[in-house]
Amino acid sequence: DGVACRPGHPQLLAALPDGRHVVGLPGNPFAALAAGHTLLGPLLSGLAGRGPKAPLTGRLRGAVTARTTETRLVPAIRTDDALVPVGRDRAGNLWGAAMADVLAVVPPQWTGPEVEVLPL
Repeated sequence: DGVACRPGHPQLLAALPDGRHVVGLPGNPFAALAAGHTLLGPLLSGLAGRGPKAPLTGRLRGAVTARTTETRLVPAIRTDDALVPVGRDRAGNLWGAAMADVLAVVPPQWTGPEVEVLPL
């Protein structure tokens, strides 16, 4: 199975017969950060016996285009009333992630403004 998320592709999660897990993260820096947050974090929480956290949401402001078939992770700054994209969200660029305090989860064919939010 594949993971339809950008950035954050390609990634791998496998459970070995002896109970160990193998995680493969992308080579591009921002893609690896995004994959770590969406794949590795939940895996470690589950292995530690913690259930999933309640999703956080926010209103995304600015010019953000949804993809047709993939979820898009957009680095943003949380303000009192909105999530403001910081830009520079390409897979090989950490500038956007360094300036952001959240990732806005923009699902395929999203029309906005409400999105799920992943704190960084």
